[in-house]
Amino acid sequence: IEFSARSVNVVIAPEGAQGYDVKVTLDGKPLDRTQAGADVRLDQDGNTYVRVDEARMYRIVKLPEFGGHELKLSSNSNDFTVFAYTFGSYIDEPETS
Repeated sequence: IEFSARSVNVVIAPEGAQGYDVKVTLDGKPLDRTQAGADVRLDQDGNTYVRVDEARMYRIVKLPEFGGHELKLSSNSNDFTVFAYTFGSYIDEPETS
C-alpha cells in the first residue's frame, strides 16, 4: 500500500480459531521504534510484526512526520484478511497546563 500520512491503522480479524502473525515493513525495511504503532512487535531477528488474535483495529504505523511511504503486510496464514485501513495526518496537540 502506498500512502501519504503520519499513521496507519488496519482492521484485521482472524477467520479461524488460531491467531497468526502479520509481518510489517515500511519502505522495504522493518519498522524502527520511532515508526512502529502500539501493536507492532519486534522479533529476535529484527523483523516487525503484529500478532492478530482477535477482530479489531491494529495500530501499525506512527511516524514523527507526514510523508509518503510504502507499507507491506504479509502472512503465511490462509486466514489473513484486511477489512479496512485508516490513515491519519494529524499533529498531536500540545498539552495544556
